[in-house]
Amino acid sequence: MAEAKSPEPAQMMKSVDRALSLLSYFTVQQPEWGLSELARKAKLDKATTLRILVALIRNGFVEQHAETKRYRLGIAVLRLARVREESFPLIELIRPVLDRIVEEMEETAHASLATDEAMITIAVTEPKRSTRVWVNPSQLLPFHASASGLAYIAFASPEKQEALFTADLPRYTDSTITRDDLRNHIDLVRQQGYALAAGSFEAEASGVAAPIFSSDSFSFGSVALAGVASRMTPDQQLRAAKLVVGASIEISRAIGAEPHPNILRAQRTLSNA
Repeated sequence: MAEAKSPEPAQMMKSVDRALSLLSYFTVQQPEWGLSELARKAKLDKATTLRILVALIRNGFVEQHAETKRYRLGIAVLRLARVREESFPLIELIRPVLDRIVEEMEETAHASLATDEAMITIAVTEPKRSTRVWVNPSQLLPFHASASGLAYIAFASPEKQEALFTADLPRYTDSTITRDDLRNHIDLVRQQGYALAAGSFEAEASGVAAPIFSSDSFSFGSVALAGVASRMTPDQQLRAAKLVVGASIEISRAIGAEPHPNILRAQRTLSNA
């Protein structure tokens, strides 16, 4: 009797990629999905989507509501999040830094980590003032249209940068950076050590961000300030840049990484401005 062949490594990786991609569609705005609508969103057929969901349910990453039959995230996600934070308390380290930025600027501060497709927010501190930028923790921030993404990608590995240059780059506002301008803009961010993005993702918001580095000398996230556009004058942008660059250095060194020399130069330049 012939033995069943094991799946090829490439096929297995494709299945893993699809499963992780499905998980990314669960957000605060859309915490539950029906099978058909999730399949349409993921551009997969229903049979493939169901097969992936069954595997995710079996491992606790997804669960199905008994009455509505809709799918939602399972408790395994919480367990892994707790393990990650207990063993490597990045959020605990970052939050006081964000609090100081907000106290100084009275605008929203947040930190994000990079995924293969976009930035995901891991911590937010908001000011007490009533009019402020709201950063939705479940909303992915595009690399090319947010200060957080631009700060990250300017100091990311060459492979990450090249992947962005060939990716689809949707326009969110009239100020979103186009493909023709992207490479020059990233070079500018890398040279000055921080990113500015005025109304490029949301028309009424202006962002200033600096990268967070890992031990391999490349960025893996960013720390940013998001202010109401009408309040973010050039002077306020410079104040924010000084704070996020300082935060970049502080956080990077706290996790055992050394910031890029351009970040250290930016700190000196901004201190003298």
